[in-house]
Amino acid sequence: MKDWWHKITIDWPCALGDWLWWALVVAPANFIDGLTRRRVLHVIGFVLLLIFFQQVVMFDLTFLFGLDLGLLMEVAAAIFVLSARDRGRALAHASWHAVKAVVRVIRRSRVRESVTKACRVLLPPKSDDDPVFARI
Repeated sequence: MKDWWHKITIDWPCALGDWLWWALVVAPANFIDGLTRRRVLHVIGFVLLLIFFQQVVMFDLTFLFGLDLGLLMEVAAAIFVLSARDRGRALAHASWHAVKAVVRVIRRSRVRESVTKACRVLLPPKSDDDPVFARI
């Protein structure tokens, strides 16, 4: 048990500290020592290529999303026009049926009026209605 406690409290933190010293101090120092003008130019070229690639991808994505948005607005406008057309057809159909119903009612009332007038003309008046004919 004492060996386990020694491992956890002393050996592992020391190993972690040694690894951090190597990763953060020794490795960058070795890299800087081995750095030449050619490697610096390679790194600068690589960074410029990455920046160029970032700009191209950003432009392509902007263009792509812009086209998608434009297409989305066109599709939405087409749906709006089609739905407005269908509603217009339904409105015209309903109003046509309403006009036909009103015309039917008007025709019926005119027919009733003309029949009533014809009956009044053809029938002899009653004695109550016209006193002139009542004397004859």
